Amino acid sequence: MNSKMPNIYFPSINDSNKESSKKTLLSENIALTIFGNRFYSDQTVDEYLSEFLLVFNSDKSVSKDSELYGANSFSITSDTTYYHPKTRLGLKFFSFFSQSKLETRHPVHHEEFLNALDLIKSKMDSYIPDDEKNNLVQTLQSLLYGFIGIAKNRTWCTYNFLPISPMLLGREVTWRHTTENFSTWDDSQVNFHVSDHRFMARGGEVLFLQLGHLFSDIEKHQQVIANVVANNPIYDHLEFDLSKLQQNLDNQFIKLLKSETNSIEKVANFIDRTLKDYDINNAQRPAHLAKIPTCYVFEAFLFANELFTLLNSNISKLEKIEFLQILCIMQVLRSIMARSCQLDTTVPKMPNFHGNYAWIACSPTATSSDPIRKHAESSYQKNEEIIYRVLRAEGKKNQLTERDYVQIDAHSLNVFKKMAKTIGLVIPNNGGHQRFVLNANLTRLFVYTLIPAGQRIQINEFLARIQAHYSISFYADQLQEAICWQYEKVSEPTTDIKLTWFEESLRQSGLLIELSDSISIVKNP
Repeated sequence: MNSKMPNIYFPSINDSNKESSKKTLLSENIALTIFGNRFYSDQTVDEYLSEFLLVFNSDKSVSKDSELYGANSFSITSDTTYYHPKTRLGLKFFSFFSQSKLETRHPVHHEEFLNALDLIKSKMDSYIPDDEKNNLVQTLQSLLYGFIGIAKNRTWCTYNFLPISPMLLGREVTWRHTTENFSTWDDSQVNFHVSDHRFMARGGEVLFLQLGHLFSDIEKHQQVIANVVANNPIYDHLEFDLSKLQQNLDNQFIKLLKSETNSIEKVANFIDRTLKDYDINNAQRPAHLAKIPTCYVFEAFLFANELFTLLNSNISKLEKIEFLQILCIMQVLRSIMARSCQLDTTVPKMPNFHGNYAWIACSPTATSSDPIRKHAESSYQKNEEIIYRVLRAEGKKNQLTERDYVQIDAHSLNVFKKMAKTIGLVIPNNGGHQRFVLNANLTRLFVYTLIPAGQRIQINEFLARIQAHYSISFYADQLQEAICWQYEKVSEPTTDIKLTWFEESLRQSGLLIELSDSISIVKNP
């Protein structure tokens, strides 16, 4: 086991009491030390992307009161300490309060909600009859509620919009439930908080910072990437000019947020501006950026290329949002696994994959007699064991007990297990025989992220790209290599593995062109 823990963070730990801040970060939870602050098992798929886009869209700064910069960009430095997100609390109040559970509504907020509706109606043209104003308000509420991203059993202020436009990006605001009586909205503000990170738990910040770090020292990181690639032609489809890659990525995300939803943006802006007095006093307090170890350069490079290829694909905006959510989770899983294998030197090398791990996947409908299913089950178990072993080895150095691992696992191993199941990469959710699989959404994701729009490649090259990015293997030489890694011995060649199920998934999505019985082409339209 590698005893060297990451001791360089991005952004740098530059608070006034630097040593104290560093000690706090490193002693808080070894999972935060290893993987960054923080991945968390309770953060939802929707909120990883929402938080990622919120940080991208927001102004950044070195200190709380210094000059703002970096909105709608991945351009940050090691001194960037804060970002300045909007709360959109008035917009959430208008859109979600009437649909939230009664027990989550405080009486003073119920009273103020009626006042807020009256305020909205007062801003409408005077010639509109009152009945029509009421109907229009209800229509606007239904329209905005239709873009809800996550609600569950939460308080209305912790609901989340789908992140489809800048006005629908807002920071986490939590409400501390109380039976205390408040006479006004302003009095109740003491129970609103913006720094809990219960739902937007920093996972999106971590993903943003991986890209920010990648682009923060282009000359150095391009050399790191070149050393990993070492003229391997399987990576020739990627953009290696990091300056160009960042510019393309910035532009594509700006385009994504502004395209197709201009009408929603205008409606949301009208509501938010009208209800600006319902914002909370500490809304202008900047958010402190997370910290990550500087070990994700190549993972961030792959992520950046995948993001750009996806954003440049000819699919609808809502489809892009859906696949961006899945891709963010794939990056979380890749980050956890790659970092674990960096620290665990007992893991054997994978000749054709920089991360030195393998995920063997089978069809979601594979029966127990399918030979690849057994390998897929063993593959999932081995990957879990690697993460577990790294955490326990590092915990042993710090004399941790098993009780200490409740929170440690919640920020590492449980994230891997829960998120892999959430996106359908691992089934079943509970019980035995858990295994890696590729469902239709993951198959489409690989097409939209690994093949540039308008291009087509042979299926064997497509399989090679899947392995080069994720080390997911399920056929031919890639599978054989993964099996050798998994069992740590040379195995007999597998000859009874079929690709039919994967080809059928591509065919049903309209992404496969069959030229003959032996030659198939995968296309990104």
